Amino acid sequence: MRRLCVTLLCGLVAIPAALAASSATGDGVLEIKDGAGIFVLNTSRGTVWGQVGKGKLVVTDPLSGDGAVFVSGAEKVSPGLTDNVTSYSGKDLRFRVTGGKVRLWFKATEGLDLTAVGIGNVQFTGDAFADPGPGDYALDSGKWNPVPVNTTRVGFGVQPVAAP
Repeated sequence: MRRLCVTLLCGLVAIPAALAASSATGDGVLEIKDGAGIFVLNTSRGTVWGQVGKGKLVVTDPLSGDGAVFVSGAEKVSPGLTDNVTSYSGKDLRFRVTGGKVRLWFKATEGLDLTAVGIGNVQFTGDAFADPGPGDYALDSGKWNPVPVNTTRVGFGVQPVAAP
């Protein structure tokens, strides 16, 4: 019984510490739920993952090798006009981006679900005619807000200020 209590106590201490260590100073969180419309996500640092029920994803990786981009489920993959741009389209696209600077452009006709942790911004242009609507978003685990149909830019995360 004593061993079980010690194990549980260690778990209660270790798990929150591990979760806190996994996020760096200044990281924010962006979540999009059941999004429909055009979304442009720019990150300077962090991780992004999610899926698109139906639509298109264009990935621009300006600093090749500073992170990794994984996309699965694409019915069509096309290179962009430059070496660092790739376009994916289809149903049930799944994506994960880890590491450095990246730009993700989504045209989601159905169900964009996304979580981004790090530093960046997103530009929303929700589809006013989507059924049941353009979706919702939340920042830093806050309350859910409807995705705006007028083009709106929102930032997440804060770059730490260097001490003089």
